[in-house]
Amino acid sequence: MKTPYEVLNMSEDDDFDSLKARYEELKAVYGEERFLPGDQGAEGAKKLTELEAAWREILDKKRAKDDEAKYGVGYGYVEQMVKEKKYDEAQARLDNINTRDGEWHYYQALVFYKREWMNDCYAHLKEAVRLCPDNEKYKESLTKMTQVLGNKNTPPAQLGGVDNGASQGNMAGNCLNTCCTAICCMECLSLFRCC
Repeated sequence: MKTPYEVLNMSEDDDFDSLKARYEELKAVYGEERFLPGDQGAEGAKKLTELEAAWREILDKKRAKDDEAKYGVGYGYVEQMVKEKKYDEAQARLDNINTRDGEWHYYQALVFYKREWMNDCYAHLKEAVRLCPDNEKYKESLTKMTQVLGNKNTPPAQLGGVDNGASQGNMAGNCLNTCCTAICCMECLSLFRCC
C-alpha cells in the first residue's frame, strides 16, 4: 500500500508548499481524466479518490505537527481545547491517539466531565486508576467523582448524558441544579487541574 507521499510521487521530506503544488497539479489532471470514456475515466476517478484521501492524511499530519509545536507533546492540545470549551476538537484528538493508557482514559474522563456525561466520566476514571493504580491524581479524581455519583440529589437523567428536555421543574438543565450536587461538582472541578 502506498504512503500518502507516494501517491503524490513526492517524499515526506519535501516542504509543504511543494506537496500542495503537486496535489493541486494531480487533482487537475485526475479531475479531467475521470470524464474520459470507459476504463480511462474509471482509472481517473480512482486516482482522484486516492489522491484526496492521501491529501487529507497529509493535512492531518501537518495539523498534528503544528499543534504539537504550539501546545507541546502529549495531551497539551486536548487540555487547551477543553479550556477553550472546544470539546469536539478535544475528542477528535483523543480519538486519533492509538495508545489507550491511563493518561488517555483520564483525559477522556475530563472531556466527558465537561460535557456532563458523569457515568461515562466515571467509567474512564475507573479505567485510568486500573491502568495506573499508583497515580494519586487519578485516584483522587475517582474518589471525588464517586461522591458526585453517590449524591442522591443528582438527577438520574443527568448522569448518563445530555438532558433531552424530558426533565421537569427545577430539575431541568444540568446536574448543578441542587445545592448539594453543586458543592460536590465544584469539588470535582478541582480534580481536573488543567481547567
